[in-house]
Amino acid sequence: MSPRTLELRIHGVNNTPPTAMLALPDHAVEQFRGDRFGSFWRPKPDKVAELPPDHPGRVSGDVRREAYSWGGMARSSPGVPGSGVPSVLANVLGRIGWALLLPFGLANVAYWSRKLPDDSIPATKRMAWWNAGRGAASTRLFGLGLTVLLVLAVCEVAIDIYAIQCSLPGTTCKRLPEFLDLLGDPARHIRVLAASAVPVLLLLGLLALTSLSRSRYEMTTMRRSPQRRAGVMLSRSSMWEGSPRIRRLTRLHIAAGCCVVVLVTSTQLWHHAFFLVLTVLAGGLLATVTGRVVVTATDCPDVPSTEKGGLWSWLLMISAVIVLVAHGFAVYSIEPVFDRPLWLTSWGPPVVAVALLGSVLAAWAWRRTDAKGPLVFVVLFAGFMVATYWFSPAWIGAAVVGGVFAWRARPRAGDEWQAWRGAGPGVLLGLSLTTSMMLSTVLVLTFRGWAGTGLRAPSFYSWFSAAFAVALVPLVLLVLAEAFTLLSRLLKPAVLDTEAEVLVVRVRHVVAVTHRAENVIGVLSVSGVLALITTCYLTFDAPAWSQWPGVTWVLGKGDWVTGLAGVAVIGSFVGAGMLTNRRPLGLLWDLMCFLPRTAHPFAPPCYAERAVPEIADRTREFLDDSEDNRVVLSAHSLGAVLAVAALYALPEGYLGRVQLLTYGVQLRPYFGRIFPELLGPSVLGTPEVRAGALFSCDPWRRAPGASPDRGLSSLLGPNWINLWRRTDYLGFPVHGWEDNALDRRANETDGSPDKVETHGGYHLCEAYREALSDLVSIDLNRSPDGERGGGGNLERS
Repeated sequence: MSPRTLELRIHGVNNTPPTAMLALPDHAVEQFRGDRFGSFWRPKPDKVAELPPDHPGRVSGDVRREAYSWGGMARSSPGVPGSGVPSVLANVLGRIGWALLLPFGLANVAYWSRKLPDDSIPATKRMAWWNAGRGAASTRLFGLGLTVLLVLAVCEVAIDIYAIQCSLPGTTCKRLPEFLDLLGDPARHIRVLAASAVPVLLLLGLLALTSLSRSRYEMTTMRRSPQRRAGVMLSRSSMWEGSPRIRRLTRLHIAAGCCVVVLVTSTQLWHHAFFLVLTVLAGGLLATVTGRVVVTATDCPDVPSTEKGGLWSWLLMISAVIVLVAHGFAVYSIEPVFDRPLWLTSWGPPVVAVALLGSVLAAWAWRRTDAKGPLVFVVLFAGFMVATYWFSPAWIGAAVVGGVFAWRARPRAGDEWQAWRGAGPGVLLGLSLTTSMMLSTVLVLTFRGWAGTGLRAPSFYSWFSAAFAVALVPLVLLVLAEAFTLLSRLLKPAVLDTEAEVLVVRVRHVVAVTHRAENVIGVLSVSGVLALITTCYLTFDAPAWSQWPGVTWVLGKGDWVTGLAGVAVIGSFVGAGMLTNRRPLGLLWDLMCFLPRTAHPFAPPCYAERAVPEIADRTREFLDDSEDNRVVLSAHSLGAVLAVAALYALPEGYLGRVQLLTYGVQLRPYFGRIFPELLGPSVLGTPEVRAGALFSCDPWRRAPGASPDRGLSSLLGPNWINLWRRTDYLGFPVHGWEDNALDRRANETDGSPDKVETHGGYHLCEAYREALSDLVSIDLNRSPDGERGGGGNLERS
């Protein structure tokens, strides 16, 4: 008789290979479905029979063990084969492209952290379809600003510095490598024309980079629609169907980039009638694109769309391309004179940055208030800040509006149960903008230093490098304080939680420091926002004190700090895994790529759009074989998020025969706090939790909040067991730190006196075997209320 239980193991952020998940050697496992991006694996029966009886890879005869590997979707990057110069260069450029996607991905995370509409609560009034939920349209508009900011930085490097300034008298510039210098030394207008293609090619390259990955795993759809549950967005059939919803937004961003490229040079030549017409056309198209981004729903699961064909986006993209081509012919035929640096690449970035800053400040209050007015304050903040260029006291108006933003963002009662006390969207958008500015600054200042002498770069980038270096001081002091506190606790270890060996207690203290990541990220975001505010003020106003010797010294040294930070990010992308084409910063990418793309079309593609349907379909397929079959989803770390999403993606009538075994997870303190409507207490059925205390010995010894009477824990009842250990830097209990029926402690050592178990190895420990045995022994045919199901709360939940 075939096994009645399927144990499906799902790995986490470390991308554990199938052999390790199944605890078997390479020759004892086989792939029976999927490809190198997502695949299902199982043991070979004849090879398993040769193993000793106590081998962890053996399984009882009534259980069928499989492993699902999804790491190839999150970690694999398209690469060019070969070891020659062209292939190496192409792979390096591809990795730099992945680095440029980082701020776009953070903006997309911010979109899902905002207050999403809850369809389980009757609405008192109908929301506008284009902005259902605070910040939906604003975040997409913020994403468009990031694209414009990147295009302006590339235009500064390619058109202003290299094409124009390097050809002016009094400058000395290096030539491009011979295999890249295709034009030799042409006339200046030809140099401008050729350089204008660089930002367009960059946009097309980023589009190709995301499209190549997206086409491989963003096209999967559910074979059967999930059971719709009120208040649970994960149960919506459109949640994991992202490809259609991003196409219109992609066309709009391409159109905006083309318009910016035209404006960069045409505004310099506005005295010529034809270029004046091009300026008006490109400016009008860019304004229209901006308006369409605001009112384009992009078919997001949380925003009902009434648009069907996307005709506007096609018309705008085609029009922008026509204007760009006309601009190119005009530059070639009219042969305009470019005899000075471009003013739009100097003043465009600070104007865009100020507008994005206003959005960041407004986003701090998106979860805290539904009162109208943020858009007005954003316009006022940007207007006052820009006005300081002509009227210095205008900064007072900007400060007043900033104070209004701060007052609106003040914490309210109950905010402590959300990440950053309810300021999650603002914190994440602040990180996105800071990262974008850092990458742009490194690009501009590094290229200027490499290209030659006598070249000028906009002061905006230099001021940001100095302000960012100064703004990092509080973060450095916080890290030093944490390090000093940790050192004092390691020298004289105080018992943290329960009695244990000295080595285990010390590891607990080190892990407790990593659990304070939310506080550190908040400080980093606020520091970056303050640095940007200072940068914009110094750029527009240029006060007398900005010329003081101390300030100019910091201005000179700041390039090094920002340069090192940017080079570290870009270098990690270029250098890590060049031979294997594996994406670096794996944990960060895994977290960002779980969420469907909604705020920015160039954000990293969402692997969950393939992984979740595949897990759900494999579960349903096994359950369809027999009414007596059951499935145990065994999920580690981030794999638990996929498992939860797959459970909510099951059709009606299947959840009663599915059980969940999680270990080393971040569901409650991280995902539940950052995305309350997506994976919060009402979805998981877990008590509310505060952030880890900053300096206390035990950051989690804090009273929990209310526990909802609905959610996954109510649906599953005793059919959900979670394993955790105090020495796990990424693992937490699901229900709470006190003893409860859902959470169980896993061993912190494997018996070795010099080794402590941290985030891995859960599936090899005794606690895992006991938990799996307990789940399999539950009779799913009879629940406490006499119905099929685990906890008897299916109807209530």
